[in-house]
Amino acid sequence: MKLYITIICCFLLCINAKSQSIEKIKAKDAFEVVYNRDTPSTIIIDGRSDEMYAKKHIDGAINIDAFSDLVKTELKKYLEAKKIIVYCTNHKRAEAIIEILKELKYKGKITFIADGINAWISSGYKTVRN
Repeated sequence: MKLYITIICCFLLCINAKSQSIEKIKAKDAFEVVYNRDTPSTIIIDGRSDEMYAKKHIDGAINIDAFSDLVKTELKKYLEAKKIIVYCTNHKRAEAIIEILKELKYKGKITFIADGINAWISSGYKTVRN
């Protein structure tokens, strides 16, 4: 009997547990996601350094340097967003941001542009400068 109660409790906890969903996509597939996003509820995060961001970034992206001492403080501002799109040059900074979002118990959807800004640019998609 205790075994059945334990199984039922575990099942109910799993049903009610809500965690973030992480979607890994390539830049060529990210164009529609980025430009058809619901702007008020979707945040685009460029995880690169300030200098790299200033040279070229996806229009509408905010800069949060993944290796900054203030990264957690900055990410906390966006925990209520329904969706966060993350990219960097390669995967290291974006993956660091995703790990921090997990630590902060972010519940929304994360879209990770796995091949980064260079693939975005080589696909011919628009970037802007500061």
